Amino acid sequence: MKGYYFIENTVDEWSTREVGSFETYAEAIEALAECEDWYRPKGTGRIYFQEFGLHKTPKLIYKA
Repeated sequence: MKGYYFIENTVDEWSTREVGSFETYAEAIEALAECEDWYRPKGTGRIYFQEFGLHKTPKLIYKA
């Protein structure tokens, strides 16, 4: 299945933002070490997989 991985972090009490996109899961995990949710330490956030195509829903792969 073709697609990409992306990291999403909270930026305040109500909002989230995509902070990076990656070709592989390994790259996303490595980058997550430098990401952080609002009011949390580095290494926190969520990694999703987004399949290419119409009407595809991102799938949560990892949550820290």
